[in-house]
Amino acid sequence: MIYPKHVAIIPDWNRTRARLNDKTIPEAYMLSYQRGVELIEYTFTKTDVKIFTLWGLSTENATKRPKEEFDFLMNMYKLVDEDLDNILINNQINFKRIWNPDWITDDFKEYLDQKVEKTKCNSDKYFVFAINYWWRDEIIRWIKNLSNQKFNFSNLTEKDLSQSLDLGGIPNVELIIRTKWDEAQRTSWFMSWWIWYSELYFTEKKCPELDVEEYQKSLDWFNKMADLRNYWK
Repeated sequence: MIYPKHVAIIPDWNRTRARLNDKTIPEAYMLSYQRGVELIEYTFTKTDVKIFTLWGLSTENATKRPKEEFDFLMNMYKLVDEDLDNILINNQINFKRIWNPDWITDDFKEYLDQKVEKTKCNSDKYFVFAINYWWRDEIIRWIKNLSNQKFNFSNLTEKDLSQSLDLGGIPNVELIIRTKWDEAQRTSWFMSWWIWYSELYFTEKKCPELDVEEYQKSLDWFNKMADLRNYWK
């Protein structure tokens, strides 16, 4: 079995599912996040995937969501904190967040910073949490940061750019899984620098219907595609 080194998931349809199933939006989000924790555990206990990235909230959506919904999301991630931390620590998985800290509450920033320190270990395994994240915003922040450092852009190299962006030196994404394929066959500017040669798996499942069984189907599909991944050969 050939596994991708890095899997990223673009989850979608939480709000729509809530409306169609007479659920509240918080209920839909909570169920999706619990499903996400199941996928994280499966990834690092049943597969050889080294890096698992989950897009928790885009910057675009962060600016559009009602304040009460945004505040709920900031608190929700803490509600399953113990289960997630146990998975990360017991399996020697580093936690990394990629984000724009603007619009993130101070207590949630502190919470994420503490999780980074709590789970830090000498391992090549990472759970990457993308929160208030958007690729265009990442580029703007990168330019501003280097400008403030008086960086000489005439000497810019590809390595400089890769090391300075949110994901740092972590390997590129090899498999992207996107839910609700019938309505969205796109990457929505997610991690564009890191997904330039990713395989794209579009599933009919909507959030939070993306379960372990469907996830394994995507890994099996990647395995079949592996012989065709002949770049650089």
